[in-house]
Amino acid sequence: MKYPRRLTLEQWDRFSRTTKPPKLITFDAYNTLYSTTLPVMDQYSRIGQKYGLEVSAEELASRFPKVFKDLRQQHPNYGKRTGITAREWWRLLISAVFAPIETPQAMIAEILRVFDGFGAYTVYPDLLELLEHIKEEHPDTILGVASNTDPIMYTLLKNIGLQTYFGNHIYLSYDLELSKPDPKFFDAILQDVVHKNPEILANSNLEDLKASCWHIGDEESNDLTGASAVGWNSVLIDRVDKYKHLSGTADGVTRQVSELYADKIDNHAAKSWETSLRQTDVVQLADREYVVANFNVLKKLLYS
Repeated sequence: MKYPRRLTLEQWDRFSRTTKPPKLITFDAYNTLYSTTLPVMDQYSRIGQKYGLEVSAEELASRFPKVFKDLRQQHPNYGKRTGITAREWWRLLISAVFAPIETPQAMIAEILRVFDGFGAYTVYPDLLELLEHIKEEHPDTILGVASNTDPIMYTLLKNIGLQTYFGNHIYLSYDLELSKPDPKFFDAILQDVVHKNPEILANSNLEDLKASCWHIGDEESNDLTGASAVGWNSVLIDRVDKYKHLSGTADGVTRQVSELYADKIDNHAAKSWETSLRQTDVVQLADREYVVANFNVLKKLLYS
């Protein structure tokens, strides 16, 4: 079969008869399960102004990629390898993006508090609809989180009401000391899921089970190709067509690290939500790789 191919939802109904029902679905966290209401540096700048720091969001955003990259090198895995906590790691980042201006500790504390929940983040309605559908109509499907992030996310998931959907199937690079797209990351998740839910094998083996495993995320390398490389099905959720697959204009050029870092802070939830609803097709890039713009399309992809 020739790829990529674009399918309307009606066409997908006809082509998907051999797709196995999901037994395990994992989601990336940031920009997949939840997203910032406004770009991160807009929020930093606004809070900074309350404390007399007049630094524009644009200036902060221009500094962020280097600061983020340098801090990851100096204190890998959000400080776990160098003996600082994840909150201390983020304190260093906030101070560095405002440097050389001295940052009041109260301001840093407020930023961290705001980014613990709905003060900074939102959950798209289509995600909640999908999770509720799976919970009610497919209760045997195991849902998990698979993210390259730190344990602050546990607090965030609880505060925004998502933790209940995933139970004890939350897998972070911080805890595993492995990260996407390393195949060992996905292998470790599957082994743990099987250990906790041995019935999921049901007269099959791990390799067969992978055909019923799905991972959804917003990064092409970490999520889409990372999961498919180990035999899982993978879905790139691309609400604003940043990878250009949905518009059919992808040029095959890998996004630069600086662009990926910028993606982490540049989302405006209301705008990306509106944009995502305009696209209702599925783009299939390979046997197990798909691109969708929203979770309404994903629901059809998984349960047509």
